[in-house]
Amino acid sequence: MIESTNSYPEYIRTSLASAIALRFRSGRFYRDVKPYCVNLLLTYPDYCYANCAYCGLARTRPANEGNKSFIRVEWPILQTSKVIERIAKYQQNIRRVCVSMVSHPMAVSDTLNITKAISRSSQIPISVLIAPNLINEEGLLKLKDSGADTVGIGLDAASKGVFERTRGKGVKGSLSWENYWDVLGRAVRIFGLNKVSCHIIVGIGETDRELADIFFKIHELGALIHLFSFYPEPDSNMSKRRRPSLKRFRRVQLLRHLVETNCIEPEALEFGASGKNIGIKTSNGKIKEAIESGLPFVTGGCCSRGAQAVLGSGDIACNRPFGSYRPGEPFRDFPFHPEPHDITNVRKELHLEEIAVDNEVLPR
Repeated sequence: MIESTNSYPEYIRTSLASAIALRFRSGRFYRDVKPYCVNLLLTYPDYCYANCAYCGLARTRPANEGNKSFIRVEWPILQTSKVIERIAKYQQNIRRVCVSMVSHPMAVSDTLNITKAISRSSQIPISVLIAPNLINEEGLLKLKDSGADTVGIGLDAASKGVFERTRGKGVKGSLSWENYWDVLGRAVRIFGLNKVSCHIIVGIGETDRELADIFFKIHELGALIHLFSFYPEPDSNMSKRRRPSLKRFRRVQLLRHLVETNCIEPEALEFGASGKNIGIKTSNGKIKEAIESGLPFVTGGCCSRGAQAVLGSGDIACNRPFGSYRPGEPFRDFPFHPEPHDITNVRKELHLEEIAVDNEVLPR
């Protein structure tokens, strides 16, 4: 474990949305979306030591004059001290700060120091997206003591096979599926139920069956599931891979919601030979209620301080506007509560007549 020092890195990345929220950049979002979470990303001259096939920060992905985009958009590099100052200045408009580690030898100590500095200068709740190959139980306890109230783990893959095909090597050798699960379990014990999130990317080679299996496993462990729709990063190893269809992503969002709200059991799902979900045997009323609420389709992210950390609370803090789609395209996940016309479109996108409801498979 790398011990903490008394300083933090001079520079840090912020998402473009966060740069706008903190008044480093000017701009506004389609439908007047508000970026409520300031997303920070550690940055180093030698980048991230991992080499994940889908990631914009992969060390083998070409850089543009020393700069790399991440999740398709620019992440401006700013002075860390100025970012912390502005977080404090504009905290009335901010619901959460998220500090994201990368796989780098200095990442643990730098994350601890940045988290402490933000905690001391503002009252905003802080999440930390950790790199499990770098951190152990002692490190998790230090993160909590430094001011973090929740942690996230980017498992990304829905199965061990997909994980091993898509993840690169890290600071301490290969990124290990078993190690990720070990740290996830330890994080839940330290931070508490529904205070740890697990990121899953839809569309990087997994089956619907694998997604369902991992949803139940994460939920049983006491962690939350935050979904992302795969979007190819130019020049990455998966740059030519197609995105999942909107219909598939909508159904996965609905399934995630039904699992997390205890509305469905594993036996209620039917799959074809290829692992494609072909049936959901549960009450049509439960499905209709979930869809009409709009909650399955809202961005999965950490909540505000004091809010109920489960789907159904209606709280939106980390809403990552346009993180997996472009403005003008249908919202893959809504960075606000969907309006009635949005729900109408979602119903059409789901094609529910193709899956099972009320214990019967409806005609296709």
